[in-house]
Amino acid sequence: MTTSTFHFTFESDWRTAPMAYWVHVPDTSGAWVPPAPVAIPHRGFPALRVEAGEHELVFSSPAQVAHCIEVLSTRPLPTSRQLSLKRGTTAGPNGHWLSRLPAALKSPRRREQLVELLRAAYAASVQPDGASFKLPRKLDRQ
Repeated sequence: MTTSTFHFTFESDWRTAPMAYWVHVPDTSGAWVPPAPVAIPHRGFPALRVEAGEHELVFSSPAQVAHCIEVLSTRPLPTSRQLSLKRGTTAGPNGHWLSRLPAALKSPRRREQLVELLRAAYAASVQPDGASFKLPRKLDRQ
């Protein structure tokens, strides 16, 4: 990957991130497991945007980043059908985030590079408890 950076934006809804549906599952009480992201008043929901060459991956929670790292680290790469079945709904594998991931990022070599990049972004942007993002001070106060 020629370039690799990450930055934050703010979104009106955390569920627009491609992995949100697949990572955050409502339990019988209506709570999200893992917990849903929390909005910053007057700003919205922080979204971590990781640039991997010409591609950008968007995450609305640290749990989504961790899940992406876990899946992309798996050898062989699981199928989107296998991953869709874990969600326990009838949502098809064609809509799964892995099926929408650009093919250029799925080769074993590119996945290794992407996982390294995601681990670095995770380490730099996630609070030690793993529950929320560490926002740069300038973003937190704007």
